[in-house]
Amino acid sequence: VAGGGVAGMQAALTAAARGHEVVLCEKNDHLGGVLLCEAKVPFKARLDEYIRLQRRRIDRAPIDLRLGTEVTPALAAELAPDAIIAAQGALPIIPPIPGIDGANVLGAEELYLAPERACGRVAILGGGLVGLELGVFMAMLGKSVVIVELQPEPAVDPYGMHTIALMHKLEEYSIDLRLSTRVLAVTPEGLRCERAAGSECIAADTVVYATGRRPLRDEGFALHDCAPEFFQIGDCTVPKNIVAATQAAYTAALDIGRI
Repeated sequence: VAGGGVAGMQAALTAAARGHEVVLCEKNDHLGGVLLCEAKVPFKARLDEYIRLQRRRIDRAPIDLRLGTEVTPALAAELAPDAIIAAQGALPIIPPIPGIDGANVLGAEELYLAPERACGRVAILGGGLVGLELGVFMAMLGKSVVIVELQPEPAVDPYGMHTIALMHKLEEYSIDLRLSTRVLAVTPEGLRCERAAGSECIAADTVVYATGRRPLRDEGFALHDCAPEFFQIGDCTVPKNIVAATQAAYTAALDIGRI
């Protein structure tokens, strides 16, 4: 199993439970993947408990865990596995906006890891799940928050229970959600934007991009011919959510040996 995030951990556990000899490789020195950055978020406490539970289960299972190990074609040739499950995840997309490399700009993951870096008013680029949750988190810390989204509606499931709860929190914390707003540039003073009514400037001391993630498809597919069976799961196919990643991992592990 290549990748020790949510999908990779579940794939390894399910495969081991089915009697397979499992090697779980994670290029970093810890398991948990991108979700570890949200450990300080109060309403994500259960998620941190879940990750720690999965780690304990892996410690108890007959799994050969190799941290600090990236699965490459060369390593795959050395291990000669019967099956490879690629679960390398995704990377944040940095929007191609002038000024996005400014000193007042952070990625969502960076701010989750170090929320104390947020100064003054916070402007978040992206009204998807990550942007909305980050906005609520920042507001809980006492920050004034504006979320800017290009589309006319937030980029989330409008009927999901989680979305409904988030919308209530946006209202509770008076978070300014600017829809149908295109960011033209990031400046030291904030954002220069364009709306149907014309251009406008949004004052912000800290600008955060939460504009999606790029699946590491090519990195996973490089292992396609390195084993008789190959499965690619989780965010390295299409970034979705924890439930989808876990379901895909469980199903892939069940399919080993059935192809």
